[in-house]
Amino acid sequence: MRNGLWMLAALPALVAAGAAPAQASPQGDALGRCLIAKATSADKTLLIQWMFTALAASPKVAAMSRVSPEERGRFSKGAGQLMQRLLTVDCRPEAIATIKADGAGALAKSFETLGQVAMREFMIDPQVAVALGGLAQGADMGEIAKLLLEAQLP
Repeated sequence: MRNGLWMLAALPALVAAGAAPAQASPQGDALGRCLIAKATSADKTLLIQWMFTALAASPKVAAMSRVSPEERGRFSKGAGQLMQRLLTVDCRPEAIATIKADGAGALAKSFETLGQVAMREFMIDPQVAVALGGLAQGADMGEIAKLLLEAQLP
């Protein structure tokens, strides 16, 4: 039981790190679908904000952001409350079935799925799409085209 409680406490870190089973069971898939269905647009935004503030804590990018420890704490608290609501209220039966089938660590895979959906919603934002399009400025598209031809892409 202690190990299971530790896994639940570590769930946010596991989600952020992508440390989850390679494949979800049918129960885990059902939990992922439930999380997606029950998470509102505001919930998904909160998840992205939490991930952003957590990433901004790294010395590698900290100078690029002005996230205060108080803001980081506020978003962490909000994301923790969201995780609790989704698991213990909105998707409780699915969460219990997933834990019984795969252990508490499998919850991370379902939250990873929710995180991917939240990220996709941000990636289609026109301003984000333009910023992501800047990647092409640093790449030699002729070399990329050669690669695609060599791979015999139709």
